[in-house]
Amino acid sequence: MATLNDVIDYSKFYNGKDEPPLFLHEHFELANKIFVPADDFKLAQKLTDSTKENVVLHYFVHDSKQNRLLLNNLADKNLHQKVYAVTSPDFSADSKNCWPCLNEANILKSRICASRWQQECEEPVILTLLWGDSSTYKYAFGNVEKGTICAVSHQGVKDERIFKEGLETAVEKIRMENLCWLGDIPDYVREFYDLKKIIKMQTRTELLQMLKRQKSDENQLLLAV
Repeated sequence: MATLNDVIDYSKFYNGKDEPPLFLHEHFELANKIFVPADDFKLAQKLTDSTKENVVLHYFVHDSKQNRLLLNNLADKNLHQKVYAVTSPDFSADSKNCWPCLNEANILKSRICASRWQQECEEPVILTLLWGDSSTYKYAFGNVEKGTICAVSHQGVKDERIFKEGLETAVEKIRMENLCWLGDIPDYVREFYDLKKIIKMQTRTELLQMLKRQKSDENQLLLAV
């Protein structure tokens, strides 16, 4: 479990400054990519013959499936080499149900991990945005270059007001080129972001449906021979 010491230690990680590391804007194409959970790469291999060209690995998975990244940020480096791009980790932040220091610790750890991946991995990195209330915005959205492609998840949102206010602040500060989105898109998003720039990430259910259709098409081809 994260503690207040985690916040202090990680704040000093970059030049003793109480701020997140810099995340730079990269341009890369995400049209027609398959977004697959990091804990189910085998599914990606079933969906495409070329995961390197077609798959984006995302970390919107349960914390227990990615906690190894807290001890070793580069634990999945070999896996990342097999895909086109990755999203940075999504360590939980929940202002409604946990102490602010835990939110800040998890957000900052996620930002540090994202920065290391961008510096040390060849694959494009999509910055996952996670936040709590307004007290977390410095760590959540600070030092992100304008235009950066980001990812968010609306799945499991417990406080719509906190989500909306944080997302609107992120859009104002970052002005992201594209926004990769997991889950339903609330109507209010169109008030401050161009929906045409949103790239919908497939849910696990949608991926399994894709696989089912592929197998059905293959069977039809076999019957036609």
